[in-house]
Amino acid sequence: MIPDEEQEQEQEHAITTCIERYEGLTRQRAEEIIRHITTLRAGVIGDVCLDVYWEADMSRSTLSRETPHYTLPIVEERFSPGAAGNVAANLKELGCREVFVCSVTGQDWRGELLKSEFAQRQIDTSLLIASSSWHTPAYCKPIRVGLQQVRQEDPRLDFQNFQPMSSSMEAELIERLDQMMEQVDIVAVTDQLPNGVIGQEIRNRLAVWADRGKKIVVDSRNNIGAYQGVIVKPNEVEASRWFDPIAEVREQSSQHWAETALRLSNAVNGVCCMTLGSEGALWAEREHCIFVPTRAVEPPIDIVGAGDAFASALLSALGAGSTGPEAMAFAHIASSIVIRKIGTTGTASPQEMIQQLSSS
Repeated sequence: MIPDEEQEQEQEHAITTCIERYEGLTRQRAEEIIRHITTLRAGVIGDVCLDVYWEADMSRSTLSRETPHYTLPIVEERFSPGAAGNVAANLKELGCREVFVCSVTGQDWRGELLKSEFAQRQIDTSLLIASSSWHTPAYCKPIRVGLQQVRQEDPRLDFQNFQPMSSSMEAELIERLDQMMEQVDIVAVTDQLPNGVIGQEIRNRLAVWADRGKKIVVDSRNNIGAYQGVIVKPNEVEASRWFDPIAEVREQSSQHWAETALRLSNAVNGVCCMTLGSEGALWAEREHCIFVPTRAVEPPIDIVGAGDAFASALLSALGAGSTGPEAMAFAHIASSIVIRKIGTTGTASPQEMIQQLSSS
């Protein structure tokens, strides 16, 4: 065997042997975690969005006189916080004593509705910036309802920003981030939009706070490796494409995903918690990986909001003193509840989580 092959096999063997499996979360321990969560003050920084659901009763549709199209008669509309806003809603629903949201909204109808949704959930918006030069992002989902309640979702209508945030607004947001950091125990970061509120200066400031010991969990679609000293929570696609933007993510061995998670952990000088869809998640730290399987859920399911629920429960459990694997097991319970809530970005309550554990 040539030396390169020997080295490659040694590396593969090291990855294989470092993967442990954790399935030790009990109902009693989950109840202890939930009690401790009620003492936490949580902060959220990132892209806040408004989620909009418009239900059209197609049995009431008529042919337009002006165009050759049938109308979408809206009989119900629902609003809820999305993206970083949904993370804040999940943290509050889990029982955090206080939840602060730090972001930028526009001076528009979506921003007003979003602030109203935060107020209903008793989420502190004193650190929100409202700017006339910014558009409040929104995901608007028309849903056609037919006979016998057959449902079909139309293409989503998105509001977003197509220019980066100004340097002056970023500086103001950093000031508010510092104010929030002084008040909270745990911090969630949602870096979701191409032209969102999280730029490199914000990432640099987060690294400073992480170095001071602040517990920070980052969820990012396109920039997961651009952070330092934090806990990053990518899925397998986000982690793979950080290293190779055109990577085809397909079924891989546990060794492959462990290697990717460890590589990302080293890149950010922190922890990588990589989710693997319905399979589970990996906790990668230094040279060690632990796998925590997810909980089986029978269809129908709706995975919208599952990542937000996972990130919120993970961060809350870590803030309550859990180990990484224990916090992932706790987060799996939250996700398994949310994906059963069809047609909404749902949350998981402590009561639902205890009930889920009791029925398993």
